[in-house]
Amino acid sequence: MNRLLIASLNRFGPLGDADRDYLLMCSQTITPFEAGQRIFGAGERSRLRLLARGLAVKQRLLADGGRQIFGIAVPGDLIDLCALFVGADHEVVALGACEVRAMSAREVRSMVRDQPSLLAVLCRAVLTEAQTQRHWMVGLGRRTAPARTANLLCEIYWRQNTLQLAQDGRCAFPVVQSDIADALGLSLVHTHRVLRTLREEGLAMVRHGVLEIQDWDRLAALGAFHPDDLRPHQDLADRLAAPRSTRARV
Repeated sequence: MNRLLIASLNRFGPLGDADRDYLLMCSQTITPFEAGQRIFGAGERSRLRLLARGLAVKQRLLADGGRQIFGIAVPGDLIDLCALFVGADHEVVALGACEVRAMSAREVRSMVRDQPSLLAVLCRAVLTEAQTQRHWMVGLGRRTAPARTANLLCEIYWRQNTLQLAQDGRCAFPVVQSDIADALGLSLVHTHRVLRTLREEGLAMVRHGVLEIQDWDRLAALGAFHPDDLRPHQDLADRLAAPRSTRARV
């Protein structure tokens, strides 16, 4: 059951044999969530919650009842890295049916305290998450509404395609237009207009919980999308020095 966790962390590794063996011995609970259900809330501490199935949003609720979505999690993502050392300052909510696997809080504390190589991996995962947040910030501050939307759609498709969860230009994206509006800082009316334009121009459309990319090259150009903005941070020196057998493991 922990092999998905190993694969997820290895993206920020490489993990050595001792790290893999340690993770295999850790316990994990499996919890299903339905659309709209909160996976964890503000103030909670990390349990290395791994999204094993479905999509989820990271969001902050505002005093006036509004919200800002600032991240969308796909399968394989650790969704509570922000709460490794302090309580979370936001909540994560299921977009559709989800499955989350989590360690105990005690095991997470023990890992951070006693496993320096795994702590380094977790730190690189946090750095990658921060890089993604800066990527989103640039989009909110400097891109036009069509460019923001195109970049978001490219990100969602690219991340799922790398996991082989996309096929024939389609992938799951169980959102309503208000979700997209809250992620991009746009009004609902403006979001509807932009999505209609992308559809009419043959670039992409979101319908019935499915994202369909009709023209990847034009959509990526419009959104100035670059996959390198989302690639995991790794310790290149460790990777080059790792034994061949370790580098080849999955």
